[in-house]
Amino acid sequence: MSFPLLKRLPGFQSGVWWKSLLVLVLLVLIIPSAPSLALEVEDTKPTNKNNSSIKGKTLANKTIELIQDNNIIQSIKADSDGQFIFSLNDLEEGNFSYMVKVCDSDKQKKCTTKAAQIIIDKTLPEKPTIALPDTLPDNDWEEVVIAGVAEPESKINLSYADLDLGEVKVDSNGNFTFTAKLVTGGHLLNAKSVDEAGNESEIFTKTVNFNPLRITAKVYRVVDGDTIKIDEGKVTVRYIGIDTPETVHPSKPVECLGKEASDKNKQLVEGKEIILEKDISETDKYGRLLRYIWLGDVLVNEQLVKEGYAKSSTYPPDVKHQTRFIQAEKEARESGKGLWGDVCNTASQNSQSITNTEMNKTAPSGNTSSGVYTCDCSKTCTQIATCEEAYFQLNNCSCKTRDADDDGVPCESICPGG
Repeated sequence: MSFPLLKRLPGFQSGVWWKSLLVLVLLVLIIPSAPSLALEVEDTKPTNKNNSSIKGKTLANKTIELIQDNNIIQSIKADSDGQFIFSLNDLEEGNFSYMVKVCDSDKQKKCTTKAAQIIIDKTLPEKPTIALPDTLPDNDWEEVVIAGVAEPESKINLSYADLDLGEVKVDSNGNFTFTAKLVTGGHLLNAKSVDEAGNESEIFTKTVNFNPLRITAKVYRVVDGDTIKIDEGKVTVRYIGIDTPETVHPSKPVECLGKEASDKNKQLVEGKEIILEKDISETDKYGRLLRYIWLGDVLVNEQLVKEGYAKSSTYPPDVKHQTRFIQAEKEARESGKGLWGDVCNTASQNSQSITNTEMNKTAPSGNTSSGVYTCDCSKTCTQIATCEEAYFQLNNCSCKTRDADDDGVPCESICPGG
């Protein structure tokens, strides 16, 4: 083993090498070295607090000085474990630079210094702004991307319809985006900017009115062949463009295939997730939502007509899918399904009471009015001003001459789809 440094010391060559090692150890002990120093600043980022601290660790019982602008502002002794802490109180807004110094002795021959900085920021960020897209989704299950502007590098806390949307980061240019699923109706969107120091802006508030064409819902209960309950039974939905036999009408008897139509509707949708599609009208005169019902790719309104459980019943302006319903009814009639089969035709022929009821219900009268149109089966199509009136005369007044080819479309010179 070779010890080059020791070979230079007196006595090593003579074999008394341990004496040389002892001399080296003594030299290390006699010559002072700078003490170690580790710092931990309480607030390494900007803060809006009035108080902060600088703590650290050095040799036990050493004196540590806190220096600002070349002046000693605090001096303390480390404890027996070398721990120390400087408390800084009543700080105003601004940037504060400090030096922490510890020496081997009071003579300060060997010292260690380290820098520390504390930034106090109490300025509130600007209130963020948010711009909704020009066009909102047609479906309530689609997400929408919303953009906004706020203080660069801040964070935006978001809430919408009383739901916490979390936070998003603003980029260095002051822009941010987030995605959300909108809730049907009018609901508040709130945004608040929080800067790096924890300062909070005023709250930006905007009412988002969302009325999509299609919404998802769960069927709570089937009322009859063309009516359901959703939203835990709070909302009633009437199927657009079709009519099934009565089963629950307070002043009418249960009609032929009424129970079967109701059972079929239950089989199709009860307890299931469906899509409600809006046309033009929001509700009917009874306050029921008017909607097309989709179960996956199946248009339930059409399916009921196709299988003979319902008839096509056109009430403008809600006619988006009426051509499909008319075609479905034509096919069901030609196949003799359901309402077009022998069962209901025989029952109709043999029941005078039903016939009288139908006559009373549909007989045209000068006193029968929709509030806009009055039943008058003597009118010809050339005397009818609008397609809506033509449908009224056909469906409400049973003016069958309005539909000469019996395809469900009246006065085809003014009504499309025939």
